[in-house]
This record gives sequence, C-alpha cells and structure tokens, in this order.
Amino acid sequence: MAITSPRSWKQKRRTQRLFALAAAVLVSASTLGMAIGSSVDAGAVATDARTQRANVRAEQAKVAAQVDALEGSKAQVLAALSTLNENVRGQQAALSEARRQADASAAEAAQAERDAAQTSRDLDALRARVAKYAVKAYVEPPDEALMRRFEATSAQEDATRNALLNMQSRTDTDVIDQLRSTKARLEEQLSRARQSKAEAEAHAAEAQGVLQSLSAAQTQQQAFAAQIRQRLDDRLSDATYLSKLDASFGASIAAEEAALANAVIGIPVAPPSSSGGGSSSTTTPPSSGGSTVVPHPPLTTVNGITVATSIAADLRSMLGAASAAGINLGGYGYRDINVQIQLRRQNCGTSDYAIWQMPADSCSPPTARPGLSWHEQGLAIDFQANGSFINSRSNPAFVWLAANAARFGFTNLPSEPWHWSHPA
Repeated sequence: MAITSPRSWKQKRRTQRLFALAAAVLVSASTLGMAIGSSVDAGAVATDARTQRANVRAEQAKVAAQVDALEGSKAQVLAALSTLNENVRGQQAALSEARRQADASAAEAAQAERDAAQTSRDLDALRARVAKYAVKAYVEPPDEALMRRFEATSAQEDATRNALLNMQSRTDTDVIDQLRSTKARLEEQLSRARQSKAEAEAHAAEAQGVLQSLSAAQTQQQAFAAQIRQRLDDRLSDATYLSKLDASFGASIAAEEAALANAVIGIPVAPPSSSGGGSSSTTTPPSSGGSTVVPHPPLTTVNGITVATSIAADLRSMLGAASAAGINLGGYGYRDINVQIQLRRQNCGTSDYAIWQMPADSCSPPTARPGLSWHEQGLAIDFQANGSFINSRSNPAFVWLAANAARFGFTNLPSEPWHWSHPA
C-alpha cells in the first residue's frame, strides 16, 4: 500500500538513527576517556608456594649455621654447609624467577598499551565517521527526488523503497556495532595493561625482597665457609707436619680436611684487607721487603717438646703432674713458620697474596696459610701418649688432660684430641 507523508516519515526515521549514532559517540568518548593506571587490584600473585619453600630453607639454614665448623665432625660440617648452599641456590632461583615474571608482565603491559593505543585511534576514526554522517544529514537533508521515490505505489517501487531503507539501516547498524565492539576491545586492552602493570610491580617488589634474602643467605654461607677455612689453616698444617711423624695418622687428617677444602671451593671470600694489619683470619707478610725469613720467638725445650719460653714453666709442671698420675706424655710443639711459607710458595704462588692471604682451598693441594697456627708461635702442642698421638677422647691420656690441663693454662681444640694450646 502507499506510504503517507513519506518525506516527514523518512526524515524523522533518519534523524532518530543519526541522533542514536551521535549519542553512541558521546557515550564512548565519556566512558573511554581514561588514562592507563599504574596500579590496580590485580589479585594476589601466585608466590605463596615459592615463599613457603624459601622460608623452610631459611629456617634449615639458620639451624645449620649454628654448627661449630671448628669443632664439629666432618660429616656435621659438610651437612651444614650443604644446607647453607641449598639455601643460597634456592634464593638465587627465586630471584631469577621473580625477575623473569616481572619482565614478562612488563612486556605484556607494554604490548597491551600498544594495542590500546591502536584501538583508540580506530575508535577516533569511527567517531569522526559518525560525526560526519550526523552533520551531513543535518546540513543536507534528503532531496525531493529521493523522497518522491517513496511515493510510488507499485510493488516494484515498494521493493526498491524497502531495499534502500534496509541498506541504510544496515549501514547505520554496522557503524554502531563497530563502535560497541571497538569500545569493548579497548576496555579489555586497558584492563589487561593495568593488570599486567600491577603484576610487574608486585613481582619487582618480590624480587627486591628475595634479593635481600639472598644477600643474607650468602653472608651466612660465607661466614660458615670462613670458619671452615680457619679450620683448614690449622689442621692442614697439622696434617703436613704429622705425616712426617706418623704417615697413616697424618694422611687420615689430610683426607678429611681435603673433603672440607673441596666443599668450600667457589664460595666467595672477602677481599684481602689493604690496611696492612693482621687479624685472626688474615695473615700479612712480616715486612714489605728484604728477607722473607720470619724470626722465631724465644724458645725453650721441655722433655723433648720445644715451646715458647713464655709457657715452658707451665708445660714442665703439667708433664710432671701427668707422670705422677702414670701418664707418660710426649709430643711436638713449635713449628718453623718458614717451612709453611715455602709450602705456600710451592702450592699457592709467589705473590704476597698467594703466600699470606689466599684461602687454603685455592691452593693445589690445599695448603694452610702461614702465621695462623699457634704452633708457629710455640703456643700449641700435639701430644703423644706412649709414643702414639692421642687420637681419641677415650684415650686415658686425653681423659687426664681434659680433667687437669686447664690448671696449667692449656685448652683443647675439641675436633683434635691431640691438640692443646696455651694462650700467651
């Protein structure tokens, strides 16, 4: 049938569509005019399991660090060091993973921002297109020729009219659909960018915390390794000297300490002090030039045992008391430091650092640093009883010394039943 008032009907319909398009443009502009934030509730980052494992390792390391590396058995010391090493490795792996996740999240955020920027440009183009349609429809309404086409009453003309209307309707709908889908895509991209950025920040903060834990674990590990190296300085020199007197006994000590030396290889040590002064853990050359022969302290020999003159009287009194109790003690006291210096030159190198400061485990074979053994000061004795070194706490001579030596100023290194020292 014929359409009444086609001009007013058509203009009203078209004006409604164009206002709808304009409204869509305004809504999209108002809801999408937001900046990409740097923080958002991105949810908890999945780090709980990793944190729990790190806490367990840290507690185990704390217990291991309480082991006395100077006095403990080889098995105890190696087990403790293994725990400390595992803690360091675990913290290193956690740091690497946290940094990897932070980098991945930052890269994802950057990609989402690039995608959002492109989508925003697409949306601007759509808004411009719709605005252009709206302005044109307002300034240039449909002409009389087009309107007259809607006044026909024949079936053919009616079909043509419907086709034109449907074509325009689809075009308008397509533009609106594009606006909606583009808006939704932009919102998703902005959300993804914010979430990825928040995750990157969380992983970066986690990495910073793990870095602090790693530093603490390494400090703990290096402190324990320093104790082991101190033990090596004392016992390796013992092994070298005692091997000349009792090959089997000396070899057993050397094998035990070699295992410890191998265990600390690769663990960093603090750089040598540049102050020129000595300490309990770092030795220094006796002079900067001239003769490299170190003079020995005043010495006295008591019943075949050479010691520093300052402790000779106490040693004489103790040997007499032991003899009266039926314990026949002998042994070896002072050792020439120059012998150890020559060993270091041979096994470690000829520089001052190699001779005096390089860790024993860095030499081949491991060799104690000179200047750290109390034997070199004449203040320590490796005791024998009835011609054999005291290598057991159940030995009657050790039992007597444990009960009486302190009266004469002597103390024992628990890991070495034969080794007794007398501070000057």
